[in-house]
Amino acid sequence: MRDLTEYTYEELAAALYKKGINDGYSKVTDKTKWREPVMADKLGHVAHKKISAGAGKDEYGSDAFDPTNGKYAEYKSNAIDDKKLRNLLQTSNGKRRYVPLKVSGVYNGAYKESALVAYEDVDHYFGVFYQEECVLVVKPNTTNVMRQLRENNAKRKPGQTTNLNTVVVDLGDLSSYEVSYKKESFFATSQ
Repeated sequence: MRDLTEYTYEELAAALYKKGINDGYSKVTDKTKWREPVMADKLGHVAHKKISAGAGKDEYGSDAFDPTNGKYAEYKSNAIDDKKLRNLLQTSNGKRRYVPLKVSGVYNGAYKESALVAYEDVDHYFGVFYQEECVLVVKPNTTNVMRQLRENNAKRKPGQTTNLNTVVVDLGDLSSYEVSYKKESFFATSQ
């Protein structure tokens, strides 16, 4: 097997694309679609093969299906760098601890009532990726997600974009989410 440094970015991206095709994902390299099967695998869900399900379909407003509870799931993901890693781990700079990480999820189109209704009926999961590895997935309280989406909608001015309706989960507020997946080995070696 070749050393990792011998591969070009193009070869690695093409391999990811081909694996996606093999697994039934037509465009797994589009935006962050590839993260959805990763999160689904960690959670025991089945990721949707298509990038987006249209309105009127059962899976509208979701990225995966949870066969355990029979519910659809919407995924949001954040890729963090070394600066944000300090917040995730709440390390100390010698004087004080870094504040807990705030994980955001952008809900494009979540200003339509049909989209908001769809989002009320699914579970929401926010994944944290470090160096393209899934290290944490939290499940925010759906009531809190919907409150933020509706508050943002109420603040939107006429003619303003219907994209970028953002929900924030403060990992310091333990009552606002539950941990659904945590890569223990990552946290053990990063502390």
